[in-house]
Amino acid sequence: MAEAVVASVLEEALRQASERIAKKITEGKKLTSIDVIILLLDQINKRIDDTNKRIDDLNTSLNRRIDDLSASLNKRIDDTNRRIDDTNRKIDDLKEEVKLLKQEVSSIKSDIINLLKEKLTGTGGP
Repeated sequence: MAEAVVASVLEEALRQASERIAKKITEGKKLTSIDVIILLLDQINKRIDDTNKRIDDLNTSLNRRIDDLSASLNKRIDDTNRRIDDTNRKIDDLKEEVKLLKQEVSSIKSDIINLLKEKLTGTGGP
């Protein structure tokens, strides 16, 4: 907070000093070394402000791109998870079907064995 206040006070001081120096120039007066330094400082300050603005713009743009990419990746992850869940459900269904088929085959096997026993022993039937 204190840095912001100091920066704005210095910025205002540079602006006012630059205006006085500009007035000196229009009046044709000679500039002192301090005047030239103040003008240089004012230009440096403006360039720093421009650079900070460009950095802020780049940061905003980069954050927007990161957010878009994150949303896209999250959507793809959600889609992949949904597909995995569907596949797992199909596997579970197939496992249940195989279990039922195994029970049915076992039952048929038992029936065939019993029929063969009956045929071989001659019991039960015409």
